Amino acid sequence: MALRGTAVAAFVIPIVLSFIFGGTVLSLALSNTPNSGMVSQSSDSMSITGIKDDYTAPDNIVAHVSVSDPTYDCGDLYMTVFDVSTSPKKSVGQHAFFDQCYGTSGTIPLNEEFSQKIEKPGQYSLVAQLFDKDGNKFLTTEKHLTVK
Repeated sequence: MALRGTAVAAFVIPIVLSFIFGGTVLSLALSNTPNSGMVSQSSDSMSITGIKDDYTAPDNIVAHVSVSDPTYDCGDLYMTVFDVSTSPKKSVGQHAFFDQCYGTSGTIPLNEEFSQKIEKPGQYSLVAQLFDKDGNKFLTTEKHLTVK
């Protein structure tokens, strides 16, 4: 009986806690309103590059993020595509790029590429969020595009 309790404590509890923590982080990244403990700022020091205004379905949207903010030399990047032609807007896909260390300026994701296939015509928005090393504040930028 003691062995069963140890097995539950050693294997099941960490799995449950990781799902809870992961769900919390994902919901914060997808929400439109920042957590009260987090500082969000939309800044001219971050922009989405390599993206067109118009695409023809089906097509892959490929983009990078250019950062020139000295307070963000390393962090986690989340890029989310939203279908804004529906109400409420709906997430089509999200990609996370962790530990993006680029110095005081650079283009991220490093050694990777953001790519999202869009098959349905409509109005879309690509939102990029760069969290600092501590996860307490983040920069955000957005680019609107049309898929015909």
